[in-house]
Amino acid sequence: MDNEPIFKITKVNIAKEDRAGFRKEQEAELENSIPVEAGTLLFASGHEDAQGEDNYIIELYRNPKAYEEHSMANYLDHYDKVISDMAKDKKVYDLNAEWITTKPKEALDAYANNFVIRVAKVEVEDGEHDKFAEIVKKEMRRAIAQEPGVEILMAGSNKENENEFLFFEVFVNDEAYDKHVKSKWFVDYIKGSEDIVKDKQIHELTRDVMAVQGPIVMD
Repeated sequence: MDNEPIFKITKVNIAKEDRAGFRKEQEAELENSIPVEAGTLLFASGHEDAQGEDNYIIELYRNPKAYEEHSMANYLDHYDKVISDMAKDKKVYDLNAEWITTKPKEALDAYANNFVIRVAKVEVEDGEHDKFAEIVKKEMRRAIAQEPGVEILMAGSNKENENEFLFFEVFVNDEAYDKHVKSKWFVDYIKGSEDIVKDKQIHELTRDVMAVQGPIVMD
């Protein structure tokens, strides 16, 4: 659909010696996109391991037209080539947006140095996409409305496998994350989905770059 957002999460594995160059490219990508592209709504990058070899890139565009305009930008060919050359392994997840909410940019800026960031991948049983999506939306709706420490909640299902969901979540600090996982709605989400979840992976990231044209609400 012409108005559906474009939501991508990319996992990139690089060599340790390419770490500084990789981060430099992420910073340039952010600076070239968010300030001048109204349809580029969010760009973030973070690493999982201490060496910075395992990285995740999160992108959100308002619609296909916005993504097309971004893709035609002069700087993007250079960025794509450099990242491809650095990548020892690369996996792009094209996602159907199930739920996307972010706080205003100013709120994100205020807590940036203490962010707790999670990327999660959940696989559900065949035929359980709709049920799981509804459980997720109910939990995220309550969390973003009632938890001041929740900054970003994004969930999408893989276009190549609707049983596979990916999540990008940002909290202001460790205390906010701890409160979130102990909340009634999160506990209800775990209990309500435990019989249909086949596999779950959670990755804790350290922020490298992040910018958002928030607040964003897509449900």
